[in-house]
Amino acid sequence: EKEMVELFQTIPSEPGLWDSITLDAVGQSSGISIPVQLQPVAHANMARRNTVHVYEGELQAYDADVFAISGVVEYRDAAWNYEQPASLPDEYRPERISVLRDAQIRVSVPRASSFHPENHMRLPVCQRTDEPGRWVQPATLPFAAEAHGQPLYGGKVWLPYRCRLRSYTYSAFLQCLDDYRPFSPETTGKYTVHWFGDTNSRRALKKITSLGQWCSGIMASRPQCLCDDSGEAFPRFTGQNTVRDTLLELNDEDGGWSVRENGMVKNRGIQNSLAQVYYHRWEGLTQYNSGRWQDVFKPSALGLYPQANLVVISIGNMDVSFTQFLEYTRQLNELVVLLQSAYDEQHIVLRMPQYFCCRAPSGNPPRRMQKDRNRLYGDYARRLFELHFGSRLHVWDVSGIAETLPLEQRRDVAGCAVNTVPSEI
Repeated sequence: EKEMVELFQTIPSEPGLWDSITLDAVGQSSGISIPVQLQPVAHANMARRNTVHVYEGELQAYDADVFAISGVVEYRDAAWNYEQPASLPDEYRPERISVLRDAQIRVSVPRASSFHPENHMRLPVCQRTDEPGRWVQPATLPFAAEAHGQPLYGGKVWLPYRCRLRSYTYSAFLQCLDDYRPFSPETTGKYTVHWFGDTNSRRALKKITSLGQWCSGIMASRPQCLCDDSGEAFPRFTGQNTVRDTLLELNDEDGGWSVRENGMVKNRGIQNSLAQVYYHRWEGLTQYNSGRWQDVFKPSALGLYPQANLVVISIGNMDVSFTQFLEYTRQLNELVVLLQSAYDEQHIVLRMPQYFCCRAPSGNPPRRMQKDRNRLYGDYARRLFELHFGSRLHVWDVSGIAETLPLEQRRDVAGCAVNTVPSEI
């Protein structure tokens, strides 16, 4: 057993992170959940396995409530990082953290504060896609939830702290692409997005091309809406593993349809399309792609499709599962070089890896997903892209939104082996 334990090692970017800990501050009245990100303290002993390990974290709370601390230790001795061992943990046995009974934090918010709910609708409209926030019960808001957007998950609505969101229909979203041409207003022609992504990207495009009808209403409880839609027939585009390259045309009345799949022209289209999406279905930067992922960015490949106004890159989910961290960093460096060559002016949207928690890895081959692995892979990509793309980068932080759900709702992921996002998110 000792030999097995010592096969587990920390990740180079966090050499002192031996233990995987989930810690939340939970509002006793509001139910608002605030994750506390713990970091190893700066001490030489933190690089050693067989010693006491100490972590610290900062809590930022902006809502009036009494917050209680709760949490679990998921893994010790770097067993959260499944890179080296030949076998993986087959059980998930978290240890509840003992917290002093009076370890509560009382937060008061002055009525004049911009963080007070009565002032939320006076906040500026959000300009970023990674604003921190919290999930709130609509009944507790001093304004109609419809003024901000419909509840998105578990009957709750997502409220950023420092800005407000504006609700768009799918039709209005597609019209916006044509009217405002985000990040390339001076260009002409049909607004074009190049989108490189995995199953979660396919699910997003199903929502967009169906104008929100896919997995809506009572259909949202179907298994393919909650988890895996890989076997589902979808008339608007194929999007399965056999089809890697798809060109979609979209407008605000008909949604979207594929007009080309794997180079084959489809005998259909839509009238007066407002925008188009070139979607490349990939398995991240891994060996499980149908060919070398690098070849997608060759001029001969991209030249088959209209020039991009915006680029969406979704990575991390497959990479966490099937690639060791150091190899992942090398692949990312290569991706950055290729993107800089192919897209020297376009803005880049980086979609972060999914949030993951609350179960051991599974699958064949095993998907080596884990809360801290997902976070560290995503953080590294974010820092690298910020360094090279600067103000052209926009981070689509799906993980940050999911991590602020109450723990019992985060545990929903345990029922989805492939860790895909529910359709409403």
